[in-house]
Amino acid sequence: MSTGQTPPRSQSVEAILSAATTPTRAALRTLGELVGNEPTTVLSPTQFAVRHLGADQLELASTKFNGPSTSLAVLGNLLRIEMERHAGRIVVGSPGDDLPPTWSQLDIGPDEKVAVPGRLIVFFPAGTLAAAPLCVTIDDRHWQREFAILSLQADKDLAEKTLEAFRARLKTHENPLRGRVLEACVNDGCVRITASAALTGDRGGLILPDDVWQEVDVFLASATSRRDLLKSLGLGTNRGMLIAGPPGVGKTHLVRVIAAELAGRYTTILADANAMRHTIADLYAESDTFGPTLVVLDDIDLVLGHRDGSGSNTSLADFLSTLDGVRQRDDILTIATTNDPKSLDPAAQRSSRFDMVITLPMPDAASRMRILERHLRPLGLDLDFHALAEVLEGASGADVKEVIRRAVLEHGERFTHAQLVEIAESGRWQTTVNRRKYL
Repeated sequence: MSTGQTPPRSQSVEAILSAATTPTRAALRTLGELVGNEPTTVLSPTQFAVRHLGADQLELASTKFNGPSTSLAVLGNLLRIEMERHAGRIVVGSPGDDLPPTWSQLDIGPDEKVAVPGRLIVFFPAGTLAAAPLCVTIDDRHWQREFAILSLQADKDLAEKTLEAFRARLKTHENPLRGRVLEACVNDGCVRITASAALTGDRGGLILPDDVWQEVDVFLASATSRRDLLKSLGLGTNRGMLIAGPPGVGKTHLVRVIAAELAGRYTTILADANAMRHTIADLYAESDTFGPTLVVLDDIDLVLGHRDGSGSNTSLADFLSTLDGVRQRDDILTIATTNDPKSLDPAAQRSSRFDMVITLPMPDAASRMRILERHLRPLGLDLDFHALAEVLEGASGADVKEVIRRAVLEHGERFTHAQLVEIAESGRWQTTVNRRKYL
Protein backbone atom coordinates (compact mmCIF):
# COMPACT_ATOMS: atom_id res chain seq x y z
CA MET A 1 0.00 0.00 0.00
CA SER A 2 1.51 3.35 -1.04
CA THR A 3 2.13 6.12 1.49
CA GLY A 4 -0.78 8.58 1.79
CA GLN A 5 -3.48 6.07 0.86
CA THR A 6 -6.36 5.58 3.30
CA PRO A 7 -6.40 1.96 4.46
CA PRO A 8 -9.65 0.19 3.71
CA ARG A 9 -11.98 -0.04 6.71
CA SER A 10 -12.22 -3.62 7.90
CA GLN A 11 -15.67 -5.15 7.88
CA SER A 12 -17.17 -6.72 10.99
CA VAL A 13 -18.14 -10.37 10.95
CA GLU A 14 -21.82 -9.42 11.04
CA ALA A 15 -21.40 -7.06 8.08
CA ILE A 16 -19.87 -9.88 6.10
CA LEU A 17 -22.65 -12.21 7.24
CA SER A 18 -25.39 -9.83 6.15
CA ALA A 19 -24.06 -9.90 2.56
CA ALA A 20 -23.49 -13.64 2.45
CA THR A 21 -25.72 -16.55 1.52
CA THR A 22 -27.43 -18.53 4.28
CA PRO A 23 -24.94 -21.47 4.27
CA THR A 24 -22.02 -19.06 4.16
CA ARG A 25 -23.45 -17.01 7.04
CA ALA A 26 -23.72 -20.12 9.21
CA ALA A 27 -20.14 -21.20 8.41
CA LEU A 28 -18.66 -17.73 8.95
CA ARG A 29 -20.53 -17.24 12.21
CA THR A 30 -19.16 -20.53 13.53
CA LEU A 31 -15.62 -19.62 12.43
CA GLY A 32 -15.98 -16.19 14.05
CA GLU A 33 -16.97 -17.72 17.35
CA LEU A 34 -14.09 -20.21 17.14
CA VAL A 35 -11.52 -17.40 16.81
CA GLY A 36 -13.01 -15.40 19.64
CA ASN A 37 -15.77 -13.28 18.08
CA GLU A 38 -18.47 -13.02 20.76
CA PRO A 39 -21.69 -14.81 19.69
CA THR A 40 -24.74 -12.63 19.16
CA THR A 41 -26.74 -14.46 21.81
CA VAL A 42 -24.57 -13.18 24.66
CA LEU A 43 -24.46 -9.54 23.59
CA SER A 44 -26.57 -6.99 25.42
CA PRO A 45 -28.87 -4.88 23.22
CA THR A 46 -26.45 -1.96 23.55
CA GLN A 47 -23.44 -4.10 22.57
CA PHE A 48 -25.47 -5.53 19.69
CA ALA A 49 -26.28 -2.01 18.43
CA VAL A 50 -22.67 -0.87 18.81
CA ARG A 51 -21.48 -3.79 16.70
CA HIS A 52 -24.07 -3.47 13.93
CA LEU A 53 -24.30 0.30 13.70
CA GLY A 54 -20.51 0.55 13.68
CA ALA A 55 -20.40 3.21 16.38
CA ASP A 56 -19.11 3.87 19.83
CA GLN A 57 -21.64 3.51 22.66
CA LEU A 58 -21.55 7.27 23.26
CA GLU A 59 -22.66 7.81 19.65
CA LEU A 60 -25.89 5.84 20.14
CA ALA A 61 -29.34 7.35 20.65
CA SER A 62 -32.40 5.55 22.00
CA THR A 63 -35.97 6.46 21.00
CA LYS A 64 -38.43 4.71 23.32
CA PHE A 65 -42.13 4.00 23.70
CA ASN A 66 -43.50 2.63 26.96
CA GLY A 67 -47.13 1.66 26.55
CA PRO A 68 -49.86 -0.77 27.57
CA SER A 69 -49.22 -4.48 27.16
CA THR A 70 -51.56 -4.78 24.17
CA SER A 71 -49.75 -1.95 22.40
CA LEU A 72 -46.47 -3.79 22.89
CA ALA A 73 -47.96 -7.02 21.55
CA VAL A 74 -49.39 -5.33 18.45
CA LEU A 75 -46.13 -3.42 17.89
CA GLY A 76 -44.44 -6.82 18.12
CA ASN A 77 -46.75 -8.05 15.36
CA LEU A 78 -45.78 -5.07 13.19
CA LEU A 79 -42.12 -5.81 13.91
CA ARG A 80 -42.71 -9.43 12.84
CA ILE A 81 -44.15 -8.17 9.55
CA GLU A 82 -41.04 -6.06 8.93
CA MET A 83 -38.75 -8.96 9.87
CA GLU A 84 -40.49 -11.21 7.35
CA ARG A 85 -40.45 -8.46 4.71
CA HIS A 86 -36.68 -8.04 5.01
CA ALA A 87 -35.76 -11.63 5.84
CA GLY A 88 -32.21 -12.45 4.71
CA ARG A 89 -30.96 -8.92 5.34
CA ILE A 90 -31.71 -8.50 9.03
CA VAL A 91 -29.87 -9.85 12.05
CA VAL A 92 -31.77 -10.93 15.19
CA GLY A 93 -30.09 -10.67 18.57
CA SER A 94 -30.56 -11.49 22.23
CA PRO A 95 -32.61 -9.38 24.66
CA GLY A 96 -29.65 -9.58 27.04
CA ASP A 97 -29.03 -11.57 30.21
CA ASP A 98 -27.47 -14.29 28.05
CA LEU A 99 -30.96 -15.27 26.82
CA PRO A 100 -31.98 -16.23 23.28
CA PRO A 101 -34.60 -14.13 21.45
CA THR A 102 -38.05 -14.89 22.85
CA TRP A 103 -41.47 -14.83 21.21
CA SER A 104 -44.94 -14.30 22.66
CA GLN A 105 -48.48 -15.19 21.61
CA LEU A 106 -50.87 -12.52 20.37
CA ASP A 107 -54.52 -13.60 20.67
CA ILE A 108 -56.20 -12.26 17.52
CA GLY A 109 -59.40 -14.31 17.65
CA PRO A 110 -61.35 -16.70 19.87
CA ASP A 111 -59.32 -19.62 18.42
CA GLU A 112 -56.52 -17.84 16.59
CA LYS A 113 -53.08 -16.81 17.80
CA VAL A 114 -49.94 -15.52 16.12
CA ALA A 115 -46.34 -15.64 17.38
CA VAL A 116 -44.85 -12.15 17.78
CA PRO A 117 -41.47 -10.92 19.08
CA GLY A 118 -41.51 -10.67 22.86
CA ARG A 119 -37.93 -9.91 23.92
CA LEU A 120 -35.29 -9.44 21.25
CA ILE A 121 -33.38 -6.90 19.14
CA VAL A 122 -33.26 -6.69 15.35
CA PHE A 123 -30.72 -4.93 13.13
CA PHE A 124 -32.24 -3.42 9.97
CA PRO A 125 -29.57 -2.31 7.44
CA ALA A 126 -29.95 0.98 5.60
CA GLY A 127 -32.60 0.78 2.90
CA THR A 128 -34.81 -1.70 4.74
CA LEU A 129 -36.77 -0.16 7.60
CA ALA A 130 -35.36 3.34 6.93
CA ALA A 131 -32.73 5.14 4.90
CA ALA A 132 -30.23 4.70 7.74
CA PRO A 133 -29.38 1.52 9.67
CA LEU A 134 -31.49 1.03 12.81
CA CYS A 135 -31.83 -1.48 15.62
CA VAL A 136 -35.32 -2.18 16.98
CA THR A 137 -35.68 -3.72 20.42
CA ILE A 138 -38.81 -4.94 22.21
CA ASP A 139 -39.33 -6.04 25.81
CA ASP A 140 -42.88 -7.06 26.73
CA ARG A 141 -42.32 -7.82 30.42
CA HIS A 142 -45.03 -6.06 32.46
CA TRP A 143 -42.51 -4.06 34.51
CA GLN A 144 -40.66 -2.98 31.37
CA ARG A 145 -43.05 -2.87 28.36
CA GLU A 146 -40.68 -1.03 26.06
CA PHE A 147 -40.41 -0.68 22.30
CA ALA A 148 -37.27 1.22 21.31
CA ILE A 149 -35.22 2.16 18.27
CA LEU A 150 -31.44 2.46 18.67
CA SER A 151 -29.67 4.64 16.13
CA LEU A 152 -26.68 6.88 15.66
CA GLN A 153 -27.10 10.32 17.22
CA ALA A 154 -27.05 11.78 13.72
CA ASP A 155 -30.05 9.60 12.79
CA LYS A 156 -32.12 10.42 15.89
CA ASP A 157 -34.76 12.35 13.91
CA LEU A 158 -35.16 9.45 11.50
CA ALA A 159 -35.55 7.02 14.41
CA GLU A 160 -38.26 9.21 15.94
CA LYS A 161 -40.16 9.32 12.64
CA THR A 162 -39.85 5.55 12.30
CA LEU A 163 -41.26 5.04 15.80
CA GLU A 164 -44.12 7.46 15.04
CA ALA A 165 -44.88 5.46 11.89
CA PHE A 166 -45.01 2.22 13.89
CA ARG A 167 -47.43 3.76 16.40
CA ALA A 168 -49.60 5.24 13.66
CA ARG A 169 -49.99 1.75 12.18
CA LEU A 170 -51.67 0.63 15.42
CA LYS A 171 -54.79 2.46 14.27
CA THR A 172 -54.87 0.91 10.79
CA HIS A 173 -55.94 -2.43 9.31
CA GLU A 174 -52.49 -3.78 10.22
CA ASN A 175 -53.72 -4.02 13.82
CA PRO A 176 -55.58 -7.37 13.80
CA LEU A 177 -57.54 -6.39 16.94
CA ARG A 178 -58.85 -3.05 15.71
CA GLY A 179 -62.62 -2.90 15.28
CA ARG A 180 -63.10 -6.19 17.15
CA VAL A 181 -64.82 -7.10 20.42
CA LEU A 182 -62.24 -7.59 23.17
CA GLU A 183 -62.35 -8.65 26.80
CA ALA A 184 -60.28 -7.01 29.53
CA CYS A 185 -59.24 -8.95 32.61
CA VAL A 186 -56.42 -8.75 35.17
CA ASN A 187 -53.49 -11.16 35.05
CA ASP A 188 -50.36 -10.79 37.20
CA GLY A 189 -51.52 -7.35 38.24
CA CYS A 190 -51.81 -6.10 34.64
CA VAL A 191 -54.77 -5.61 32.37
CA ARG A 192 -54.86 -8.25 29.64
CA ILE A 193 -56.83 -7.84 26.42
CA THR A 194 -58.06 -10.90 24.55
CA ALA A 195 -60.23 -11.24 21.48
CA SER A 196 -63.86 -12.29 21.91
CA ALA A 197 -66.72 -13.27 19.65
CA ALA A 198 -68.55 -10.45 17.89
CA LEU A 199 -71.60 -8.99 19.62
CA THR A 200 -74.84 -9.27 17.70
CA GLY A 201 -78.13 -7.50 18.25
CA ASP A 202 -80.66 -5.42 16.38
CA ARG A 203 -83.19 -2.86 17.49
CA GLY A 204 -86.09 -5.01 16.38
CA GLY A 205 -85.32 -7.52 19.10
CA LEU A 206 -85.57 -4.97 21.90
CA ILE A 207 -88.89 -3.33 22.74
CA LEU A 208 -88.15 0.11 24.22
CA PRO A 209 -89.99 3.46 24.26
CA ASP A 210 -89.24 5.81 21.36
CA ASP A 211 -87.70 8.44 23.65
CA VAL A 212 -85.08 5.90 24.80
CA TRP A 213 -84.07 5.19 21.20
CA GLN A 214 -83.85 8.95 20.58
CA GLU A 215 -81.35 9.26 23.44
CA VAL A 216 -79.36 6.34 22.05
CA ASP A 217 -79.21 8.08 18.66
CA VAL A 218 -77.96 11.29 20.30
CA PHE A 219 -75.25 9.27 22.05
CA LEU A 220 -74.19 7.59 18.81
CA ALA A 221 -74.15 10.86 16.88
CA SER A 222 -70.78 11.73 18.47
CA ALA A 223 -69.35 8.71 16.68
CA THR A 224 -71.27 9.07 13.41
CA SER A 225 -73.17 12.01 11.95
CA ARG A 226 -71.93 14.73 14.35
CA ARG A 227 -68.35 13.55 14.89
CA ASP A 228 -66.59 15.90 12.49
CA LEU A 229 -68.69 18.89 13.56
CA LEU A 230 -67.93 18.31 17.24
CA LYS A 231 -64.23 18.12 16.47
CA SER A 232 -64.24 21.29 14.38
CA LEU A 233 -65.92 23.19 17.23
CA GLY A 234 -63.47 21.87 19.81
CA LEU A 235 -66.23 20.08 21.73
CA GLY A 236 -64.65 16.63 21.74
CA THR A 237 -66.11 13.30 20.70
CA ASN A 238 -66.01 11.47 24.04
CA ARG A 239 -69.36 10.50 25.52
CA GLY A 240 -70.50 8.54 28.54
CA MET A 241 -73.87 6.86 29.01
CA LEU A 242 -75.19 5.18 32.16
CA ILE A 243 -77.94 2.65 31.47
CA ALA A 244 -80.05 2.03 34.55
CA GLY A 245 -83.01 -0.21 35.26
CA PRO A 246 -84.09 -3.34 37.12
CA PRO A 247 -82.91 -6.80 36.00
CA GLY A 248 -84.47 -8.15 32.81
CA VAL A 249 -85.42 -4.86 31.14
CA GLY A 250 -82.83 -5.14 28.35
CA LYS A 251 -79.71 -3.26 29.53
CA THR A 252 -77.29 -5.88 28.24
CA HIS A 253 -79.28 -6.28 25.02
CA LEU A 254 -79.06 -2.52 24.44
CA VAL A 255 -75.29 -2.64 24.91
CA ARG A 256 -75.10 -5.40 22.29
CA VAL A 257 -77.18 -3.36 19.86
CA ILE A 258 -74.93 -0.30 20.27
CA ALA A 259 -71.74 -2.37 19.93
CA ALA A 260 -73.10 -4.09 16.80
CA GLU A 261 -73.95 -0.74 15.20
CA LEU A 262 -70.41 0.53 15.87
CA ALA A 263 -68.66 -2.70 14.81
CA GLY A 264 -65.70 -2.09 12.52
CA ARG A 265 -65.53 1.62 13.27
CA TYR A 266 -65.04 1.22 17.02
CA THR A 267 -63.17 -1.38 19.02
CA THR A 268 -65.32 -2.64 21.90
CA ILE A 269 -63.63 -3.51 25.21
CA LEU A 270 -65.71 -5.46 27.73
CA ALA A 271 -64.24 -4.97 31.21
CA ASP A 272 -64.65 -7.53 33.95
CA ALA A 273 -65.02 -6.59 37.62
CA ASN A 274 -61.31 -6.89 38.44
CA ALA A 275 -60.32 -4.71 35.51
CA MET A 276 -62.82 -2.06 36.61
CA ARG A 277 -61.70 -2.27 40.23
CA HIS A 278 -57.92 -2.44 39.88
CA THR A 279 -56.73 -1.34 36.41
CA ILE A 280 -59.28 1.18 35.14
CA ALA A 281 -56.59 3.68 34.09
CA ASP A 282 -54.66 1.03 32.13
CA LEU A 283 -57.93 -0.09 30.55
CA TYR A 284 -58.56 3.35 29.08
CA ALA A 285 -54.91 3.72 28.11
CA GLU A 286 -55.41 0.71 25.83
CA SER A 287 -57.58 2.92 23.61
CA ASP A 288 -54.30 4.33 22.27
CA THR A 289 -53.77 0.92 20.69
CA PHE A 290 -57.03 0.86 18.74
CA GLY A 291 -58.22 4.37 17.88
CA PRO A 292 -61.98 4.88 18.40
CA THR A 293 -62.99 2.72 21.37
CA LEU A 294 -66.21 1.73 23.13
CA VAL A 295 -65.60 0.75 26.77
CA VAL A 296 -68.37 -1.31 28.42
CA LEU A 297 -68.54 -1.39 32.23
CA ASP A 298 -71.28 -3.85 33.18
CA ASP A 299 -72.89 -3.72 36.65
CA ILE A 300 -70.72 -0.81 37.66
CA ASP A 301 -72.48 -0.42 40.99
CA LEU A 302 -71.05 -3.76 42.16
CA VAL A 303 -67.53 -2.36 41.79
CA LEU A 304 -67.69 1.33 42.60
CA GLY A 305 -70.55 2.17 44.92
CA HIS A 306 -70.32 5.05 47.41
CA ARG A 307 -67.37 6.42 49.29
CA ASP A 308 -67.41 5.16 52.84
CA GLY A 309 -67.80 7.38 55.89
CA SER A 310 -64.16 8.48 55.69
CA GLY A 311 -64.60 9.49 52.06
CA SER A 312 -62.29 6.69 50.93
CA ASN A 313 -62.91 4.41 47.96
CA THR A 314 -59.83 3.73 45.87
CA SER A 315 -61.70 2.13 42.97
CA LEU A 316 -64.10 5.04 42.78
CA ALA A 317 -61.30 7.60 42.98
CA ASP A 318 -59.40 5.90 40.15
CA PHE A 319 -62.57 5.72 38.06
CA LEU A 320 -63.41 9.41 38.55
CA SER A 321 -59.86 10.47 37.73
CA THR A 322 -59.72 8.26 34.65
CA LEU A 323 -63.04 9.43 33.24
CA ASP A 324 -61.97 13.06 33.53
CA GLY A 325 -58.63 12.14 31.98
CA VAL A 326 -60.40 10.46 29.07
CA ARG A 327 -61.54 13.91 28.00
CA GLN A 328 -57.98 14.46 26.75
CA ARG A 329 -58.39 11.65 24.26
CA ASP A 330 -60.66 11.51 21.21
CA ASP A 331 -63.35 9.05 20.19
CA ILE A 332 -63.85 7.29 23.53
CA LEU A 333 -67.39 6.12 24.28
CA THR A 334 -68.20 4.69 27.71
CA ILE A 335 -71.32 2.67 28.51
CA ALA A 336 -71.96 1.54 32.07
CA THR A 337 -74.93 -0.44 33.34
CA THR A 338 -76.44 -0.53 36.80
CA ASN A 339 -79.49 -2.01 38.47
CA ASP A 340 -79.53 0.74 41.07
CA PRO A 341 -78.16 4.18 40.16
CA LYS A 342 -78.75 5.33 43.75
CA SER A 343 -76.00 2.97 44.87
CA LEU A 344 -73.46 4.96 42.85
CA ASP A 345 -71.64 7.88 44.37
CA PRO A 346 -73.12 11.16 43.01
CA ALA A 347 -69.67 12.15 41.74
CA ALA A 348 -69.74 9.21 39.33
CA GLN A 349 -72.93 10.51 37.74
CA ARG A 350 -71.66 14.03 37.11
CA SER A 351 -71.99 15.20 33.52
CA SER A 352 -68.22 15.24 33.00
CA ARG A 353 -68.27 11.47 33.50
CA PHE A 354 -71.64 10.44 32.07
CA ASP A 355 -73.29 12.84 29.65
CA MET A 356 -76.61 11.05 29.89
CA VAL A 357 -78.42 8.59 32.12
CA ILE A 358 -80.99 6.37 30.43
CA THR A 359 -83.45 4.49 32.62
CA LEU A 360 -85.06 1.49 30.97
CA PRO A 361 -88.57 1.04 32.36
CA MET A 362 -90.40 -2.17 33.07
CA PRO A 363 -92.49 -2.93 29.97
CA ASP A 364 -96.07 -1.70 29.97
CA ALA A 365 -98.97 -3.78 28.63
CA ALA A 366 -98.39 -2.60 25.06
CA SER A 367 -94.69 -3.49 25.24
CA ARG A 368 -95.42 -6.91 26.74
CA MET A 369 -97.90 -7.57 23.94
CA ARG A 370 -95.27 -6.65 21.31
CA ILE A 371 -92.79 -9.06 22.90
CA LEU A 372 -95.37 -11.83 22.89
CA GLU A 373 -96.27 -11.18 19.26
CA ARG A 374 -92.64 -11.09 18.16
CA HIS A 375 -91.90 -14.57 19.51
CA LEU A 376 -95.26 -16.32 19.19
CA ARG A 377 -96.70 -14.98 15.93
CA PRO A 378 -94.49 -17.31 13.78
CA LEU A 379 -96.22 -20.35 15.38
CA GLY A 380 -99.62 -19.31 14.06
CA LEU A 381 -101.43 -20.22 17.30
CA ASP A 382 -104.86 -18.97 18.34
CA LEU A 383 -103.71 -16.70 21.19
CA ASP A 384 -105.13 -13.53 22.73
CA PHE A 385 -101.98 -11.44 23.03
CA HIS A 386 -103.76 -8.59 24.79
CA ALA A 387 -105.12 -10.93 27.50
CA LEU A 388 -101.72 -12.61 27.89
CA ALA A 389 -100.07 -9.21 28.35
CA GLU A 390 -102.50 -8.47 31.18
CA VAL A 391 -101.79 -11.81 32.83
CA LEU A 392 -98.08 -10.92 32.79
CA GLU A 393 -98.57 -7.60 34.59
CA GLY A 394 -95.34 -6.63 36.38
CA ALA A 395 -93.14 -8.98 34.33
CA SER A 396 -89.93 -7.76 32.73
CA GLY A 397 -89.10 -8.38 29.09
CA ALA A 398 -86.82 -11.24 30.16
CA ASP A 399 -89.68 -12.69 32.23
CA VAL A 400 -92.07 -12.64 29.27
CA LYS A 401 -89.55 -14.46 27.08
CA GLU A 402 -88.93 -17.02 29.81
CA VAL A 403 -92.66 -17.82 30.00
CA ILE A 404 -92.67 -18.36 26.24
CA ARG A 405 -89.51 -20.47 26.43
CA ARG A 406 -91.07 -22.65 29.14
CA ALA A 407 -94.19 -23.20 27.04
CA VAL A 408 -92.10 -24.27 24.05
CA LEU A 409 -90.01 -26.60 26.20
CA GLU A 410 -93.11 -28.23 27.72
CA HIS A 411 -95.40 -28.38 24.67
CA GLY A 412 -93.27 -27.80 21.56
CA GLU A 413 -94.84 -25.93 18.63
CA ARG A 414 -98.49 -26.47 19.62
CA PHE A 415 -100.05 -25.19 22.82
CA THR A 416 -103.26 -23.39 23.73
CA HIS A 417 -103.95 -20.01 25.20
CA ALA A 418 -105.04 -21.70 28.43
CA GLN A 419 -101.81 -23.69 28.68
CA LEU A 420 -99.74 -20.53 28.27
CA VAL A 421 -101.77 -18.73 30.92
CA GLU A 422 -101.37 -21.71 33.27
CA ILE A 423 -97.59 -21.58 32.89
CA ALA A 424 -97.56 -17.82 33.47
CA GLU A 425 -99.68 -18.03 36.61
CA SER A 426 -97.94 -21.11 38.04
CA GLY A 427 -94.64 -19.29 38.44
CA ARG A 428 -92.62 -22.40 37.60
CA TRP A 429 -90.80 -20.46 34.89
CA GLN A 430 -89.13 -18.43 37.64
CA THR A 431 -85.79 -19.33 39.15
CA THR A 432 -86.22 -20.50 42.73
CA VAL A 433 -83.50 -20.99 45.30
CA ASN A 434 -83.79 -23.78 47.85
CA ARG A 435 -83.11 -22.09 51.17
CA ARG A 436 -82.96 -25.34 53.17
CA LYS A 437 -79.69 -26.27 54.82
CA TYR A 438 -77.89 -29.49 54.04
CA LEU A 439 -75.40 -31.44 56.11
